[in-house]
Amino acid sequence: MKSGRNITVSAPAKIHLLGEHSSVYGKPAILTSVDLRLKVTISQGRTIPEELKKLQKLIDRIVKTELKLKKIPLYSLEISSDIPIGAGLGSSAAVSAAYVGALLTYLRVTWSLERIYRLGFKAEEVFHGNPSGGDLATVVFGGLIWFRRETPTLKLIQPLSFNISSKLTKRFVLINTGTPKESTRDLVAMVKELYTKKPKKVENFSNYQEKLVKELLTVIKEGNEKEFIRIIREGERNLESIGVVSKSSKEIIMKIEEAGGAAKICGAGGKAEATGVLLCYHKQKKVVENIAKAYSKNRYNLPYFSAKLGVEGVKLEKI
Repeated sequence: MKSGRNITVSAPAKIHLLGEHSSVYGKPAILTSVDLRLKVTISQGRTIPEELKKLQKLIDRIVKTELKLKKIPLYSLEISSDIPIGAGLGSSAAVSAAYVGALLTYLRVTWSLERIYRLGFKAEEVFHGNPSGGDLATVVFGGLIWFRRETPTLKLIQPLSFNISSKLTKRFVLINTGTPKESTRDLVAMVKELYTKKPKKVENFSNYQEKLVKELLTVIKEGNEKEFIRIIREGERNLESIGVVSKSSKEIIMKIEEAGGAAKICGAGGKAEATGVLLCYHKQKKVVENIAKAYSKNRYNLPYFSAKLGVEGVKLEKI
C-alpha cells in the first residue's frame, strides 16, 4: 500500500458542561469540544520517540487489523499538544483520534468520523479498560455531545444538531488547578462507596443533576445567560455534596460566584487539592482572569486561558 507524506491531523480537548459522576448512574451528560488542540504528524522515515513506541505499536495493530495488512510502511511520528495532561480535558481521547486519522491518511485510506471513532475506541479500551466513549465522541465529532449510559454495555452518544449560543461562547475561561492526586477511577469508586452507605444521598444527587442537565440543553441553545449561571452554580453545589470538589477549588469557585459569575469542575474532580480544570463563566472574562492571577500570587500558581467551546472535532490539518 502506497503511503502519503507529512500528514498532520488534529483533535480538540473536551469538557463536561454538566453530568459528571451522575452519568455513571445512568443519567445524561452534556459534553463539548474545546479549542485546545493536539496534533499528530506522520511523515516518511523511521523516527519514533522512545516514549511513543508503545502507543505506536497499539495504533499500528488496530489499523493493521482494520485494513487486513501484514505490515505498515515505516514512518516518523511527532505529537504536539496544547492540551494539559491530567486536567480532565480528554488528552488521551485526542491522541487516539488524531493518531488513527493521521495513520489512515498516511496510508491513503479514506476515513469518516464514524470510522475514527470506532478505531479510536479500541485504543481507549486499552488505555482505560471500560471507557464511556463520551470523551472520544466529543473530540471526534466536535460541537456538543449528549451522552447517556443506558445499561452497563449500552451507551447513547448523540452529536447535537446545534451549538452553544453565540451569546455565551465568548465568556468562558478555563483555570487549571493542576492534576488531582486521585485518579478518575479512585473518585468514581469513592462515590460508589458513598452509594453503598448512603444510597439516598447519591440518588438525590443523580436525579437533581439529571434535571439540571435537561434544563441546560435548552438554555445553551437559547443563550439565556441568567439561567446558565444558575444551572452551573447549582450543578457545582450538587457535585460538592458528594465530596469530589476540594476545599481549595471551592474557594476559587466561591470568589467567581461572589463576582457575579459561575464555575464548576468539569471532570471527576479531586478530594484533596487539585481538581483539574475549572470551567468558569463571567460577563467580563477579565474578572475571572484577575481571580486566577490573585491566587497565583499566593499558593496555587494557577494558569488560565480563554476557551472557545463547541469547536470542530478531528480534522486534517495538512497533507
